[in-house]
Amino acid sequence: MAPFPARPAREAGFTILEVLTAFVLFAVALAVLLQVFSGGLRDAQLADEYARAVMIAQSRLAGFTATDRLAEGVSSGRDEAFTWTLSATAYDDRQEDAQAGAQGEYNLRVRLLRVESTVAWQAADGRSRDVRLATLVLGVPP
Repeated sequence: MAPFPARPAREAGFTILEVLTAFVLFAVALAVLLQVFSGGLRDAQLADEYARAVMIAQSRLAGFTATDRLAEGVSSGRDEAFTWTLSATAYDDRQEDAQAGAQGEYNLRVRLLRVESTVAWQAADGRSRDVRLATLVLGVPP
């Protein structure tokens, strides 16, 4: 009968413990990377929503100020998932400086209107968000 071949003292390779440790480290690293990428995508989507809301608010302000006859009032509407409100009120400079006199005291032929455009929406993260833009325009006294 032929003798059995002699086995080397130690076979080369990885133990099961080393393989399991490598898999656990790989899984943890993969989970961290996926969380970083999903956070980046969520932030990019939120930035896109803010950009769209600002464009809607600017468009509403530009549309209002382009009219010939500017009047006080409030209007609102929807643009896809965004709700907008446009309000024009007489500007009182005492809001800025309590010591200043009201515009009406000067008997001017023009007056200032404060026009504010607000756009609100439900963001992808589930929170209510809004953007407010305001400007002052010259109006005709009543």
